[in-house]
Amino acid sequence: MSSLLTWARIAFRQQRWELILVSVGVTGVAAGMLWFASTLDAFRAVSPECLAGAGIGSGFAFPDDTGPPVECQSLLEDFYSTQSMATNLMSMAWAAPFGLGVILGAPIVAREIDGGTAQLAWSLSRSRVSWLLRRIAFVALFALALLAVVAVASELLAAAIQQRDLDEDFAFFGQRGLPVVARGAGAMMIGTLVGAFVGRVLPAILASVLVIGLVFVGLSLAHDRWNESEARMQRFWDEAGNPVPFDMGALDVDYGLQTPDGEFLSYGEAYERGLLTETFQDDQGRVYASAADLQAGKVFGHDVRVSIPGERYPELLIRDSAVAVLVGGAALGGTAAVVRRRRPR
Repeated sequence: MSSLLTWARIAFRQQRWELILVSVGVTGVAAGMLWFASTLDAFRAVSPECLAGAGIGSGFAFPDDTGPPVECQSLLEDFYSTQSMATNLMSMAWAAPFGLGVILGAPIVAREIDGGTAQLAWSLSRSRVSWLLRRIAFVALFALALLAVVAVASELLAAAIQQRDLDEDFAFFGQRGLPVVARGAGAMMIGTLVGAFVGRVLPAILASVLVIGLVFVGLSLAHDRWNESEARMQRFWDEAGNPVPFDMGALDVDYGLQTPDGEFLSYGEAYERGLLTETFQDDQGRVYASAADLQAGKVFGHDVRVSIPGERYPELLIRDSAVAVLVGGAALGGTAAVVRRRRPR
């Protein structure tokens, strides 16, 4: 036990200023999220009828076009203002993993090489890989614990913003819960790899910003293409003219038209190809290419959303998180290879 405490104490001292910095930052962000979550929940507790009537957290709205009753207007204005600020704060949960990857990951090995202490440390260790794992472990666990706090706080804030259960809901997908921690693991390992390769602290930090950004932009684009391949078209009205229940938790990939032969066209594509020059639409989502077609009942297409249903949220949550962790594992393997072959300064 004493050796474990000694290891943790030494590991903390080696990056104490970075660890203190991110701890203060994460504490502030998490506290802000919890405050906004409690404030938004208080609005619902004060007047649930006003929020439900405005369609917040439900599929209903006030029954006429006159807007909310006078007694609800002030409360809704305050709610929407608070909700807007809370939504902006959610972006911090998206950025936190990358920030920790740069601030904590890049200096782990780079500082040892840059300071000339790597040679002694490597000579005293059984192997460079075992030294690397010991060197990374404390900082990685510390960072993941901080990100777990952000993940929990972001879940609570997202539910308060939407005012509904988000267990099967893609609202704020990637900005709450497990992906926050998983992306942090990936970013940490990428930052460590960059630091081991560059071997100097400041250049490693600057380079890791670029590399981590490029890797996760690439992953985001790959996830988008993957999601597009699995998304399905859904009309807003069925063949009988009845409205189709709207899945508020679905992940929308695109929006456009489904032609009578089943082809999907975005509105932009339809106009670019000259298939549409103007749009006429009836009250059941049927689109016509001209007024004459509208009169003749010649349907050009139906309004559709291309989406993944909310019930698949847990599946995609685990899938996207697993990809981020696998990228981190590959980066850790790359770091081990670099450290084994690296000659100290």
